[in-house]
Amino acid sequence: MDGNQHKVVANVLLLGAENVGKSDEHKTELDFESLTVRFLTRRFIGEYGDIESIYSHIDKTDGREIALNIWDSLYPQSCETTESISDKQLQWADGVILVYSICDRSSFEVVRQQVQLIRQTRKLPFHFSQNDSSALNR
Repeated sequence: MDGNQHKVVANVLLLGAENVGKSDEHKTELDFESLTVRFLTRRFIGEYGDIESIYSHIDKTDGREIALNIWDSLYPQSCETTESISDKQLQWADGVILVYSICDRSSFEVVRQQVQLIRQTRKLPFHFSQNDSSALNR
C-alpha cells in the first residue's frame, strides 16, 4: 500500500470583509487573535505582516495525513467587480471560509456579495465563521 493513499490535501480560500479578524489585519492590537494564525500555531502572535499569504498545515486525523493549505486573501471592502476574487483563487480552492463580524452588519453584506460572485464562477462548499470584532476594544 502506497503511503500517499492516506494523504488528503485541501485548499481553502479565506475571505471576508476587512477588520473582521480573519487574518493579519490587526497588526497592532495585541489582545486580538487572528483566526488563521491562531488555528495554525495554537497561539497568539502580536504582530503580523501585511501581505496575502498561503499557509500550510499538516496534521493526522483518523490515521490519515491531512495537508491543509489556507489562502489568506487580502480582499477589498467593495465587491462590485468580478475581479475582486481572482479566477486563480477560485480554480485553486476546494472550499471557502467566509468570515464576518457579529458587530458589523456591513461585513455580513460583504460576505453575501462574495458568495454571489463565487457562485457565478464555481460551485464550491462554503463555511461561514462569525467573529466578535469588539474584542479589539477589550
